[in-house]
Amino acid sequence: MTEDFVSAVLGLLIVAAVYLDGRAHVLGLPDSFFTPWHALLYGSLATLIGWLAVICRRAAVRRSGDRLAVVPAGYARALIGAAVFAAGGAADMIWHQIFGVEFGIDALMSPTHLALFSGGALLLSGPVRAHRLRGAPSSLLVRLPSIMAVTGMTAIAAFALIFLSGFLADESTHTVGHFPEGSAEHIAAESIASAGLASYVLTSLVVVVPLTYLIRADLAGPGTVLFLVSSLATLALVLANFPNALIAVIAVLAGALGDLILLGLRHFGADARIQELVLAALLPALLWSGQLLAVGAAEPIRWSVEMVSGVVTLSAAASFTAVFAFRRVYANAVPELGSARQYR
Repeated sequence: MTEDFVSAVLGLLIVAAVYLDGRAHVLGLPDSFFTPWHALLYGSLATLIGWLAVICRRAAVRRSGDRLAVVPAGYARALIGAAVFAAGGAADMIWHQIFGVEFGIDALMSPTHLALFSGGALLLSGPVRAHRLRGAPSSLLVRLPSIMAVTGMTAIAAFALIFLSGFLADESTHTVGHFPEGSAEHIAAESIASAGLASYVLTSLVVVVPLTYLIRADLAGPGTVLFLVSSLATLALVLANFPNALIAVIAVLAGALGDLILLGLRHFGADARIQELVLAALLPALLWSGQLLAVGAAEPIRWSVEMVSGVVTLSAAASFTAVFAFRRVYANAVPELGSARQYR
């Protein structure tokens, strides 16, 4: 557990540094290799890779002293992630030399940056896989490294999709004018609204999918929903330099209510399948209803009643449908989960 905990903490430090670096770009701060956020990023990254080498050596000593290193159970993918990240970093340097340095959404869509995101997610996965393979006791303390690691991986995905973050969506403050179908004015007005709708629906899935995994893997404990949701909201707001701090408060309240819902369902004997479906429907509704109220507190909401109610309903329905439709995919993809048997 100590090895998993250190790995998870170092992974979260890497994620925090990624968001701080993104914030520096958003604010237009002086950019060079020698910045505090780069020091945190590369320092924590090097420390995590060094820590993986340490636990590989510790595993060799535990199993057989005549081997230099043995990959601990569950950490093979983390080592693959380290290799992918290193290769992506080298490729990114070459990419910049050929095509220059990207800005804005171009930077998020760069193939080399996507490779870095993928490698980073794998690099953080060790504690989750290790816990499942060991079949460790299910106390909250033992599950904590896995919860932290899943949160870190989810935050990487959320960063890659930050241009469609529901936590930062303010399109509801723009009037959707009525113009002739097909006109340039009609297309422009609905493009803004469409981006807002997509932000809420997509972010709902980013939040609900990892929570579904945590529930199915019997990893979700008291405070899990609060930790995941508030972490994602806070990181997004940090990157954007806190345009509306009330959204962080809403995320905390929605996460706490999500934990209470899970607690209530378990109290009444609901199985994991019921828990994940109820949470998939209710959590987006709680999040985005509160988020729209927070946005409206700063600036008048100019969407119609149909748009406001529709986006909350659509987000909840999309999350529910995704969790409901892909239950067998999850069960077959992660066969070691004991709870997966009930879905077959």
